[in-house]
Amino acid sequence: MEVVLYVNPHSATSARARRNLEAALQDYDPAAFRLIVRDVSRDVQESEADHIVFTPTLIVRHAANACVLVGDLADRATVTTMLGLGGMESGG
Repeated sequence: MEVVLYVNPHSATSARARRNLEAALQDYDPAAFRLIVRDVSRDVQESEADHIVFTPTLIVRHAANACVLVGDLADRATVTTMLGLGGMESGG
């Protein structure tokens, strides 16, 4: 599974989202996912391909499915639900 977080490096909200996502991912086997953090100012082609309009934006991809969440990812239950929809199971 691919977990992609689009961020603005100058945004406190993006920094919070990254911390919150990394904390949530601690409950999962690192072999079960690939975390990619993309800077929208540098990864322009990828940002456009994924139709990123706001940051931070989290995309969880599994097979043909994708779930998208925008915001600071402070709601751990929502992040966990998204990861579950992507097929990940919490180990903790």
